[in-house]
Amino acid sequence: MTSDETRAFVKRYCDLWERGNVRGLVDCYAEHAHIDSPMFHAIDGREAIEKSFVDLFQAFTDSKIHIDDIIVDCESAEHCVTVWTSHGTHRGMLFGMPGSGRRVDVAGAFVMRFENGRIVRERRLYDFVGMLVQLGVLKAKAV
Repeated sequence: MTSDETRAFVKRYCDLWERGNVRGLVDCYAEHAHIDSPMFHAIDGREAIEKSFVDLFQAFTDSKIHIDDIIVDCESAEHCVTVWTSHGTHRGMLFGMPGSGRRVDVAGAFVMRFENGRIVRERRLYDFVGMLVQLGVLKAKAV
């Protein structure tokens, strides 16, 4: 992919995320894709990727993601980092915890590697502990 194609891909991916389009998101991944995620740990293959999106969108029914920056490898455009801000309301089951109605705001990044126009490897980086504090699962003390 070219740099422009990579940027367009990421924008389409985030649009699918905002619409909760699980099928469209899963189609962005190669059959053998691998994701490392603080929330879902190691995810291998499209079936597991689909389940992770279903679980995410059931827990956060109004999940929104805003692209803050897209950084594309200038030599091959087969790697990119997308810096994002996301928010949603915890409405459904998450880790055995029913919806709390709490709003969660998270900043993070996707580090993606592409082959043949699809994601083959993705690393999600975000403050998972901060998210758990916002959900009330963990308590934080001011220092």
